[in-house]
Amino acid sequence: MLKQSTLFRKLPLFDACEQQSAQNWLPLEITQLSAGPYQGQLREIQHHDVSVFFEQQNCMVHKRGIMVDPFCTVSFARSTNAQVRLSEYDSQDNSLFFIPSESEVDVQVAGDVETVYFRFNQAKFLERARAISPQYWATVPDSALIFESPLRKSLEVFSHHLYSHPLFQSDAEVTNDNQGLCSFIMDRLLLALDESSVNHDVRQDLIARYRAKERVNQALDYIHGVLENEGCPSIVDICVEMNISQRNLQYSFKKILGFTPNVYLYHLRLNRARAQLIKADNNNITVTQVAMYWQFWHLGRFSNDYLRLFGELPSVTLSRVLT
Repeated sequence: MLKQSTLFRKLPLFDACEQQSAQNWLPLEITQLSAGPYQGQLREIQHHDVSVFFEQQNCMVHKRGIMVDPFCTVSFARSTNAQVRLSEYDSQDNSLFFIPSESEVDVQVAGDVETVYFRFNQAKFLERARAISPQYWATVPDSALIFESPLRKSLEVFSHHLYSHPLFQSDAEVTNDNQGLCSFIMDRLLLALDESSVNHDVRQDLIARYRAKERVNQALDYIHGVLENEGCPSIVDICVEMNISQRNLQYSFKKILGFTPNVYLYHLRLNRARAQLIKADNNNITVTQVAMYWQFWHLGRFSNDYLRLFGELPSVTLSRVLT
C-alpha cells in the first residue's frame, strides 16, 4: 500500500496578501481595488497530480504573476455574467480559461464572484490532450486561451461534487488505484475543452484591448521595478520610460483595468503598505515609517485613504498584528 498525501483546506481570508500567500506555489501579487473590509475564502483539494481551488472574495482584485513550471490551470467563474477579465478577454457565461506553464497570469475579478480552477501537471495534461485532439495540442500554447464551452455548467456541478467527496475531507491512505481518480478529473476537463471552441475573435475592439493590455503590462513592470528600488514613479516618468503619450496611457489603463494609472498606482501603494504592516514582527516599526517608505507624504490623507479602502486605520492594523 502506497502512502499518499491528500490535502483538504478551507481558509478564511481577511486580506489580499493573505490570499496571495495561501497559494505559495504561484508567484502572484493580489491588489485590492474596491473599498471595504476584506472577506474571502479559499477551499482547496489536492490529490496526486490534481488540485482544485475554489476562491472567493468580496472585493474587486487584480492578480498578476507567472504560471510556474510544471503547472497549467483550467478555470471558470462560478456566476452568471461574472465580471472576470483574463488578459484581454472578458469572461462570458460559458467561458473556460486555460493558462499554460510559464505564461502570464493577469486576472481581474469583481467582488463576490467565485472562481474555480483546476491545476494539473502540464506534461501529463498535454499527453492526454494530444490523445483526443492531436492536431490542436501538437504545440504548447505560449499564452492564456479562452474557450466557449457548452459543458461549463456541468463542470460547476462536477467540481462541487468533488469537493463533497469523502476522499477529500482529510488526509487519507490511498493505493495506486486512486491514480485513476486523478485521470478521471483530468479527462473530464479535457473533454469539456474538446467540446469547446477557442475564441479566435479578431474584432477591432479585441485587437485594441490586446494592444492596451501590452501597454499596461509594460507600465506595470516599470512601476514594480521602481517601487522595489524604494522609488515611486510619476505619470510623466512612465510616459518617458515607455515613450507614450499621457492620453494613450490613460486610455490603456481605463480599457483594461477600469482605472486611471494614477488611481491604480495609488491603490497598489496602499496595498503594499498594508502588506508591510501585516507582516510587522516587532514594536520598532511605525505607521509613519511605512507611510514614508511608500512615499505617502501626507499622513492624514494616507490614514483616511487607507481607512476608506481597507475599512480600518493603519494604526489599527499594526496594533492588531503586534498584540
